[in-house]
Amino acid sequence: MKFLQFSLYSFILTSLVLFTSCEDDIDFAGEHVETPVLFGILDKSDSLHYVKLTRTFGGANNSLEVAQIEDSSYFPDAEIRIEEWASTKVRTWILRDTVLTTKVPGAFYSPNQKVYYFKTESFNISNPPATGETDLNAALKDDVTYRLIASINGGSIVVNAETKLITGMSVSQPGSAPLSFIKTVQGVKQYNTLSLKSNNGNAKVVDARIQFSFNEYFNGVPVEKSFTWKVGELNGTQLTGSQANFTASGEAFYTLVKENCTNDPSITKRQMTSIRVIMTGGSEALSKYILVNQPSTSLAQNKPTFTNLTRADGGPVIGIFTSRMTNKLVKSSTASTRALDALSTEELCKGPITGLLMFCSNFQTDINNGVSWACQ
Repeated sequence: MKFLQFSLYSFILTSLVLFTSCEDDIDFAGEHVETPVLFGILDKSDSLHYVKLTRTFGGANNSLEVAQIEDSSYFPDAEIRIEEWASTKVRTWILRDTVLTTKVPGAFYSPNQKVYYFKTESFNISNPPATGETDLNAALKDDVTYRLIASINGGSIVVNAETKLITGMSVSQPGSAPLSFIKTVQGVKQYNTLSLKSNNGNAKVVDARIQFSFNEYFNGVPVEKSFTWKVGELNGTQLTGSQANFTASGEAFYTLVKENCTNDPSITKRQMTSIRVIMTGGSEALSKYILVNQPSTSLAQNKPTFTNLTRADGGPVIGIFTSRMTNKLVKSSTASTRALDALSTEELCKGPITGLLMFCSNFQTDINNGVSWACQ
């Protein structure tokens, strides 16, 4: 009897499940809401300013297949303008669209990507644009507000945002001397830790990088090469006070040089051409956007969202319109200037990590003194 009773309950339960599944199929796709995805970051040190506008897509089709179709990510009609406001509107740029071929392969279409842009001069601290300047080619200005208006599909969707520029940033260290990744302690050479410092200005996130550029020679013909080392990033509570401080390990520097050089036997020599210290500061909105998009450490994987974009109809929108400021300290390596000091140059050319990469010094004093690491 117990067996029969259990079987009856099982039959009833199974019948209910089957009946329900026939009458009420679950729609995992749901009703798709067309959502703009917009990213724009103004930088007064640039002369070309880009905004990227795409859209989400949904429906019953295979998303991985749709992602490879370029047109699926774009709106058929869009106009983007950026307005400069002081007490009143000063300038207006109507952005043009163009296609870049820099998109890396992945889940989405590549290498083409459609972007919108406008041009200005890059900001010159010794000759900043005048107050009330109306020339569209003049650089972006401090102490004004930039408003973005994106009118999509004939105005059926309108996206708005605004930002001020990052100001007051500068590289305060290293100074004018050549960089030093090697030092001597009681006559013994050791790797040195290079100090990098930036005045923050009104930035709320600061990124520090070192770009190493060099030539590889093939039968006397130079080919330019470079790599960029991300030294660090300070954000949120990590960024305290008016100055951001980073350290760059000498051993890590030489190891990265080795990792970014090929073993091509046809290379006859290598020459360093420059080292750039690049400090980039971002706005509070950019700081928040970076923080909320970091990988979640929660077991529940709950993540907040952030955007400073709004839609006139109150609908969903994804992305950010904000600002950053880039400062570069360039150390050139020529016959009359050193990017690295003498010990660090010798280490590049003869040291245990990079000594087999055929780097040589074109500094004239090294050549005149006939040191073994001078270029012939």
